[in-house]
Amino acid sequence: MQKRLLMVFFALIFVGKSFAQLFDEVSFLHNLKSSYYLLNNQSVKNFVVQITSAKMDAFTKANWDKTNVPVLQLIWQAPADVYLSEIKTPFNMNNEQKKEYRELLDGLKIQVRGIFLDLQRFYLTGLISDALLSNYTLKHNDEAVQMTFRNVDQQGTVVKYLLGLNALCILIDIEYPVQAKHMVIYPEFKLKDTKWLCQGWTVQTMINGQVRSGFKLTIDYERYNQIYLPVNFFLEVQKAEQKDKIYFDEIRFMNYQLNQNIEVSK
Repeated sequence: MQKRLLMVFFALIFVGKSFAQLFDEVSFLHNLKSSYYLLNNQSVKNFVVQITSAKMDAFTKANWDKTNVPVLQLIWQAPADVYLSEIKTPFNMNNEQKKEYRELLDGLKIQVRGIFLDLQRFYLTGLISDALLSNYTLKHNDEAVQMTFRNVDQQGTVVKYLLGLNALCILIDIEYPVQAKHMVIYPEFKLKDTKWLCQGWTVQTMINGQVRSGFKLTIDYERYNQIYLPVNFFLEVQKAEQKDKIYFDEIRFMNYQLNQNIEVSK
């Protein structure tokens, strides 16, 4: 039903509407690249940050009465390189504790990698790369703009952006025909220092037309040397097989180090 409503929404926006308002595509594309708060546009060449989570806190608190113990380290290098590694635990563990710790750590890795897929476009590098802008179709009316990118991965994947006339992203619709999968992403932004800073996003995933899962992510930032850096990611996850249950978690980034002399072995 929600997928059908989404398609109807697109149809209402782009079928049978007049084009009375003058639309300047060059200005629109300029706003698309310049109106968002992006780390790539700040004086940051790289950062190193340590990571833990509320679930990991519960584990270390129950076993050793400790919290805020970093378990992962992430290195970001402009424009889009991300490296994730484990931090050696300071605790001696029995076999049962090792098993639980490994499950929590592997789950946290998956969460962080997933977050960074969307964080790249909404906060780090920008909504649309120069490579994508070399091949797109654009429709507009007096209310919104739709940009469509086809076969972006040589597997037939289609990405559609619905944006305001001011280039503010309303939603991203992604179809993966090979997997019969469909994703819709609803980002949220707040104006900070004349730029739109991403506050999080909501994602709904469908397979074969059926809703399988969804989650909402909210971001808290702190300001370091006039630069906004994400420190808390709050997650709410819901799955189709457990519709009456919502899973909560918090992922924390701590101990940021900016513009380090680092060399990463690939």
